[in-house]
Parts: sequence; C-alpha cells; structure tokens
Amino acid sequence: DILFVMNAKISNTDIAIGAYLDARMKDKHLTQMDIAKAIDRKAQSYVSDRLTGKKSFLISELDIIAPMVGLPDSLALIAASVGRRRVE
Repeated sequence: DILFVMNAKISNTDIAIGAYLDARMKDKHLTQMDIAKAIDRKAQSYVSDRLTGKKSFLISELDIIAPMVGLPDSLALIAASVGRRRVE
C-alpha cells in the first residue's frame, strides 16, 4: 500500500479565494453558516478556516458556492478571485 501525504501549505490562490468569497458573501448577505449548509458541513468554523486562508476549499465545494455568489462554476470563481478572466 502507498500512503499519500498532502502538503498542508496554503497558497496565495487560497488566500485570494477566501478574501473574494468573504466580500461577495457580504454583498449577497450570505453567512458562513449558509455556505456551510450548502456544502453539507455542520460547522461554521469549517467555512471560517477557509475564508481566512487557514485551509483550502475543495473544487467541488467551490462549484456549489459559485452560483451562490453569482458565478457559474468554480473556474469562474477562481478566475475572479485572482483577477483574471476565464478562457473559453
């Protein structure tokens, strides 16, 4: 058996996504608990850790969150977070 260990480092993209989502959530009057429920998490702290850059969101979670903040999918959310346009 091979054991895979993921590096726990957080990237600048993780930080940008958290900051972008935090701002968009305020615009849309969404709470951390609203996001937590949407991505099937019980704790608001799960979302808080990701908005503050302590941990990363999963791509599948960003696919659920993106429409909540007015974007079509995780790729558009990531592109908006880092200030780039999505390439079609």
